[in-house]
Amino acid sequence: MSDKIQVRLQRLAVHRVGNKAKEEGVVASQDVVDLRDEQLSDLLLRYFISPFKQEEFFRFTHTSDLALNEMFAYATLMFNEPAKFHEYSVHILNHLYEQSDHPKVKSGELYVAYFSGCIMNDEEVDAIGIFKSENKDTFLTFQDSHNDLSIDYHAGVNLKGVDKGCMIYNTEAEDGYRVKMVDANSTDAQFWKDDFLHVDELKDTNFNTRTVLNLCKDFSEEVFAKSESRKEQVDFISRSVDYFSKNETFDLEEFTSSVIDEPESAERFKNYSQAFAEERNLEDIQGFTINKSTVRNMKPKFRNFIKLDTQIEIKFSGYNPEQSEQYVERGFDEERGMHFYKVYFYSES
Repeated sequence: MSDKIQVRLQRLAVHRVGNKAKEEGVVASQDVVDLRDEQLSDLLLRYFISPFKQEEFFRFTHTSDLALNEMFAYATLMFNEPAKFHEYSVHILNHLYEQSDHPKVKSGELYVAYFSGCIMNDEEVDAIGIFKSENKDTFLTFQDSHNDLSIDYHAGVNLKGVDKGCMIYNTEAEDGYRVKMVDANSTDAQFWKDDFLHVDELKDTNFNTRTVLNLCKDFSEEVFAKSESRKEQVDFISRSVDYFSKNETFDLEEFTSSVIDEPESAERFKNYSQAFAEERNLEDIQGFTINKSTVRNMKPKFRNFIKLDTQIEIKFSGYNPEQSEQYVERGFDEERGMHFYKVYFYSES
């Protein structure tokens, strides 16, 4: 969704779902929520769609037949028969309850929403949102009465973000739709993604870009840092990010030759890349189109500083390889028996 202003909340059903292992049951609402209050509708809209800022897309899957995926089937019915929205939302509630059989799964409110005006690839499509709030916050309330101020408190849902959620966009239905997902609770992370939704991440440009950048990060931390200095590690990361920032496409051979100078290190990287792909059952990562938005989002995750045991830290601004290659030298002082860094500069600020 690139333009939240166009998105409209058309229908909403709210139910309560318990933990099946604890036999807490469900509470199904009798009808949809009245959305004529514009302020309430706007608050709910922002509450639902604000968490979906990530680039990752998923799709519904099934081991034998996609039509047997319950959530795929319910989404299809809801898109085709919006008049039966509330009826199908109860089916989704019961399906979620059947999957909530792990002791760590929390009870909470289930929201099933229908949106229009979502933008996907410059086209306007409808979407189904499924959200679950599990955690409650305590809020203070104040009331003026007879020139006095009274204070009270109540428990409620914090509108800063949903605990679990997904957006199902009405596009690419034959390939399991396009789905976005959030899950703030790591203790039952597989429950929402694998048991309830049963989705796999889409192998698109975002996936490929993020995967190879993580490959570079892992290589720098697991291999490069053990055999080279921290400066060489920062050089490698800076060159890697610089390559992804300046190029439109990724080519493994070109990347390796332009980022790693020493043949021995380049060979280690090729072997590491092959093992990385085999362990994760990845398809060809030899070449693909680079997703620039993914590169920008991932930059903060890469280490661009050198932390020394003398409580001194050398931090580089950005990921410009010239910073460490031209202006920082590493050496060893025989008299002190210590390593050192020499930093060149024109002026201080």
